[in-house]
Amino acid sequence: MGKGLRLLPSLAFTLTHSHSGNCLPRGSAVGFRSISSTSTTTKMSAEHYKFGPYKIEPKEVFYSSELSYAMVNLRPVVPAHVLVCPKREVKRFADLTVDETSDLWFMAQKIGSRLEGYHQATSLTFTIQDGPQAGQTVPHVHIHILPRKSGDFENNDEIYDAIDVKEKELKQKLDLDKERKDRSIEEMAQEAEAYRSLFF
Repeated sequence: MGKGLRLLPSLAFTLTHSHSGNCLPRGSAVGFRSISSTSTTTKMSAEHYKFGPYKIEPKEVFYSSELSYAMVNLRPVVPAHVLVCPKREVKRFADLTVDETSDLWFMAQKIGSRLEGYHQATSLTFTIQDGPQAGQTVPHVHIHILPRKSGDFENNDEIYDAIDVKEKELKQKLDLDKERKDRSIEEMAQEAEAYRSLFF
């Protein structure tokens, strides 16, 4: 797929870039705050994160702004597959405000850049499944960020099928609470803590 825009079945694009180009300097955090388990424990336990109709444990969230938050994924497709969501529950991309849209993509850019370096990846896939026919199973806009490496999928576009499968498995888990192969909350909390350190 390379550089380009893929509109179906989901709004997605893959970027390959150097860290000297469009990315923010390591220390910049305009409008954003890292969530430290030590300095904001009280605030985090009082802060409420929602993902559609579901509650998200604060320890699963590793980065936040006034309008958006980033969380680790219950069923990642590749290592460091994370989600960026607006704090306001918004079902469809077109229903985001201009400020929410800007904030969401700015956060996705920053997080993608940091995770790509941290995991020594060479590219990033950003994807949104916007509506049920596009594979969206949780009615809350979210951007999937997937750091990519050579050979992680035999055919590059297979990643979209893998995302669809994981989304369907997640919906079954959330709706039916079937026996699952999910990661534990402890494992996700450890991953989120490691990613928080990237933003200090």
